[in-house]
Amino acid sequence: MKQVIFRGTGQLNGPVIINKTIEVEDQIAINLGGSKRDDVKLAILSVHYPGVKINPKNISVNIAHINKKEEHNDFKKFAKKNKPKSSFSIGNIILWIIFFPFKLAWWILKSIWKDKDHINGKWH
Repeated sequence: MKQVIFRGTGQLNGPVIINKTIEVEDQIAINLGGSKRDDVKLAILSVHYPGVKINPKNISVNIAHINKKEEHNDFKKFAKKNKPKSSFSIGNIILWIIFFPFKLAWWILKSIWKDKDHINGKWH
């Protein structure tokens, strides 16, 4: 499959801007670059822009190949992407050792303040 971009202008009660991107088969893309390219341009654009007078020499055509990857049911790639990350890495252990005392102190202070300042759902 090829991606074809048509750019230019046509005429229908004033200028009509033509900017159309379509996907075509390889044979049609070859014909767009062949000797009868003007006829092929007119045939394609008359479908997409009915009633518009088009001069095929004023229309530029860019043809690009589309790379479509076929999706395979590959379990190895799926398992590799969805592999759970290990929570016991050296960095995580060091961070836990460093920040655990602060977290423990916060829990203790929070429980002390909760017991002193908060009685029966009302603040004193």
